[in-house]
Amino acid sequence: MSRVYSARVQGGVVIPEGVTLPDGSAVTIAVNDEREAAVELSPAELAELDDAIAEADRSESVPSAVVLAELGRLARATKP
Repeated sequence: MSRVYSARVQGGVVIPEGVTLPDGSAVTIAVNDEREAAVELSPAELAELDDAIAEADRSESVPSAVVLAELGRLARATKP
């Protein structure tokens, strides 16, 4: 099962916020290059993202370019 967490970098180390991960945990990191624009998703969007991650874990995935394009669309939609 995959989950999505927020994290920050301190001293070159990625520190997850609000969760403790066991040593050896495999993680995937997506960096938000737009420091001034945080992406906030609605509960429905978070559920959709969680479903997509679960689908990917079952190897029912779509190409990464499609996923990144959709994440970009969601990020642009949440900007004021």
